[in-house]
Amino acid sequence: MRHPIPGPLVCALATALVLSTPCGARAATGTFTYFTRQGAEAHDITDPVDGRCYAVGDARGIAGNETDRNAYLFDTPDCRGAAAYFPVGFYRLESFRSVLFLH
Repeated sequence: MRHPIPGPLVCALATALVLSTPCGARAATGTFTYFTRQGAEAHDITDPVDGRCYAVGDARGIAGNETDRNAYLFDTPDCRGAAAYFPVGFYRLESFRSVLFLH
């Protein structure tokens, strides 16, 4: 049997949902470039979304952060565990499995 929810309760629940939801994901501007092995073609993540985890497989080699967000590199495919800080404008030899961008 259905139980109707009073109008004021619906409004209160909707307000709580709106206030607890982030104001929308923001995208970085620029490109993060990485390789999966030496001699392979470069892979790019263009205009990555803040807070989104990007699984990259088994990245090895030069990585470059030409976005306007700092990147954090993880040894796990789901951006968990310890992270290596990878600042804006930085290039370096790296080995990682996922990357997260934060403003």
